Amino acid sequence: METTASALIGGHVVLDFANTVAWRLDERRSADRVPDAVALLTWTGASGLLSADRVDALLAVAADDRDGAADALRAARLLRAALHHLLDSAVDGRPPGREDLGVVRGFFLDAWRRAEFAPVLPLRPGLDVTVPTDAVRLLALEAAELLSGPLARLRRCQGPGCGWFFLDRSRSHTRQWCRSGDCGNRERVRRHYERSRGSQG
Repeated sequence: METTASALIGGHVVLDFANTVAWRLDERRSADRVPDAVALLTWTGASGLLSADRVDALLAVAADDRDGAADALRAARLLRAALHHLLDSAVDGRPPGREDLGVVRGFFLDAWRRAEFAPVLPLRPGLDVTVPTDAVRLLALEAAELLSGPLARLRRCQGPGCGWFFLDRSRSHTRQWCRSGDCGNRERVRRHYERSRGSQG
């Protein structure tokens, strides 16, 4: 299994969260990179969403409250599935699904009710993250911020079966692959093989 750090290619923590399902569009190879609450909380630290100290504190809470940890994992998966659908619709130029919007809205409103603001402008909502579900609430706030802004640079990897999302910040705005050494390299190998077969025909 690849390291978490090597999978942080989205350019935004919400896209990296969506990308915690590897080979999302290939049922045979699809793999959840956060299969349990411990992995989910560990990911929040590796992604930069939470500090290492905060993650350690949440892991201790999760160890003492397994039901709460399970609730956080279920919430994260529900939010992630809705994000997959909404991001796919944005990339494909389709209207977002009402049910998926409702899921994200529900998570956002729950987080907003608990939000705090530092005494500086511009205002930015934050959370005092004390239980595992708070990490999901924080992701919901980040998701609302991403989805309420321009998505012109949002892309989905063109590698067959990949499905990872990223913001195209390349100079030419022509990035096609999650990673040039991964899906991009496989595509180059495939094209080389097809050219070789064609020249032998």
